[in-house]
Amino acid sequence: MRAGVLGIVRDDFEVVDSFSDTIRNGERELERVLDVRRVFSLPGGEVAFEGRAAVERVVNRTTTELDFGEVRVEETPQTETLVTDLVGVPGEFVVAGSGKGTFAFDLVGRDTDADIERATLDLSAFLDAQADAEPWRAGFYDNDGNCENGVLHGSDLLDDDRFAGLLDDAAFNQLGLDCSYDGRSLKMTASESGYVEVYRPAEFDTADFLQYLLEEVVPHAE
Repeated sequence: MRAGVLGIVRDDFEVVDSFSDTIRNGERELERVLDVRRVFSLPGGEVAFEGRAAVERVVNRTTTELDFGEVRVEETPQTETLVTDLVGVPGEFVVAGSGKGTFAFDLVGRDTDADIERATLDLSAFLDAQADAEPWRAGFYDNDGNCENGVLHGSDLLDDDRFAGLLDDAAFNQLGLDCSYDGRSLKMTASESGYVEVYRPAEFDTADFLQYLLEEVVPHAE
């Protein structure tokens, strides 16, 4: 896993355990499961975990029936299951596989009695901390002047005189960087709302991804 939505742990815990239980919604029993499949060590020695989470929820499905010239539209409650991969470092952060999977934060919190909140990333501070970063994507807003917001794509955007001043004064809501990490060339993207993805190096595995988040990204998360 090398992409997902970051959740910051506001309390401390050392262990995450699997569990399964049910909650009642009206007349329905809805199941929720936290399945911790692996506990392993990061390159820096920190303990990490990996698994899946799933919850059932009730949604209204619209059905349409044609009946002798009449169109009948009905909403029927049905049960659906949401599933997400998740990884994390106990007491530090949890990563859900997508924005729809952030329910996993609640399940880990339920098991560990910790508060886990979706991260907000300070991308300006993150960029400033990268010594050799070359932005290839920059989404910005709250800019002074005629161009208030937008998204730029290219290469080494800060080296282009037409855009450098524009980006200096703006707040970022997304950022893509070519940079280096641990002696390797790294290409990544991040959003202000907590999504982070590493595209290369190709051999970057889950442990590498978690170590990168812990060292480079989490210090700029709120």
